Amino acid sequence: MTKGGGASRPRFRLLPTVLLTAAILALPTVVYGWGRSSSSFAIDKVVVTGAKLVPERRVQRLLRRDYLGHNLFTVTTKDVRTSLAPLCYISDAHVDRDFPGTLRVSVDEHRPAVYALAGSRWYVIADDGHVVCEEKPPRSAASAAASAETTSAPVAAAGAEAPVTAGAPDAPAGLPTPSGKAARRLAVLQAGPPGATLRLPRLAVDGRVVAGTMLASKSLRAALPVVAGLPHALRETLAVVQVTREGQLTLRFAAGPVVVWGLAERTLAKSLALRAVLERYEKASQDCVFVDVSTPDRVLARPVLK
Repeated sequence: MTKGGGASRPRFRLLPTVLLTAAILALPTVVYGWGRSSSSFAIDKVVVTGAKLVPERRVQRLLRRDYLGHNLFTVTTKDVRTSLAPLCYISDAHVDRDFPGTLRVSVDEHRPAVYALAGSRWYVIADDGHVVCEEKPPRSAASAAASAETTSAPVAAAGAEAPVTAGAPDAPAGLPTPSGKAARRLAVLQAGPPGATLRLPRLAVDGRVVAGTMLASKSLRAALPVVAGLPHALRETLAVVQVTREGQLTLRFAAGPVVVWGLAERTLAKSLALRAVLERYEKASQDCVFVDVSTPDRVLARPVLK
């Protein structure tokens, strides 16, 4: 009898601990259930952070339309992502609840890297190969482009760089001179999309491009790290990226030079070699019209410095 009574005492002492643990675990569920049904947590303010390419007011307008007056407990990250889906530049969204009534949303945006020309349409491509959206021209620019098509004359975007003259006197004989269809496509690439909203280099894409998917062309996707790897000052003036079926790249800058890059490899070494060459020409007060960094250990440039 003594042994049986002594064994029951430790179990009795554990009972308060078990009940306290159960209460602590149940408390969040009780609070959550009460909060979902309480009018004290109605959303009366929406705060947005991280929006740069997309106007913050536009993001707030969508979120206020969908969630003002709703219970703060009931709004999920999935809900917010669905609400912001029409904004193609937004890649992700995160929700933070600031009780009692503030919904805080931070957004991540795609990082546009290039404009891609597919047929007669322009698309914005992110640095990871994601096709962000189609770049549609404003009505005035669209009308001008339609008029130009009837005369076979390319239309330059406002503020676009002047086309680079192929086969310039200082260009080496080995540099191919585009003609016919290739020359017309190069002129369109140099002009860029009519009414372009972003300052990005342009490249041509063969095949179908669908907004919201990944760019299928391996060679063109290989070109994106090259663009991203250029020093900021060079990337800002890069106008056209040409890619052959074999993956050979040629970079054309707004004010020159034409750069034969070769394969999309050794990006850092080629970028450093290109920058060093351009700095030498700048110190010599001469314009460089051609650089070949396909073999960064043996760079060729024109005109030859004296």
